[in-house]
Amino acid sequence: MPPVLRWSAKFGIFLKLSPFLLFIIFLLPPRISAAIGQQCKRVGAEELVDEEGCELLIVRVNRCSGYCFSLTYPSPRSGKTAGVSKCCRMTDTEWVNAELTCIDGPKQIRIPSALQCECFDCPIN
Repeated sequence: MPPVLRWSAKFGIFLKLSPFLLFIIFLLPPRISAAIGQQCKRVGAEELVDEEGCELLIVRVNRCSGYCFSLTYPSPRSGKTAGVSKCCRMTDTEWVNAELTCIDGPKQIRIPSALQCECFDCPIN
């Protein structure tokens, strides 16, 4: 018997339950999700602005950092690995205004800063 069939016979219940389990996990409220290992939070950071013809400037902002649920599992039907993953992302932002001192005069810039962070589907590159 090919290895895939042996694996399928041994773990057949998991294969039948896995879509259901994934569905349930993604429906969990954020507080319960945090209890199973998700921690996505706002953290302070310093953004270095290095623009040609201007003095260096450090601006204090907030970023999102942490970890979220992810899962990969073998798919016996396709022979490939399937998976789902969540990433810690900004869900609400504010703009921090700053002024650069440049050779040709002052220059206004805006930098995004996180107000709220949550686990969301990771972007596909």
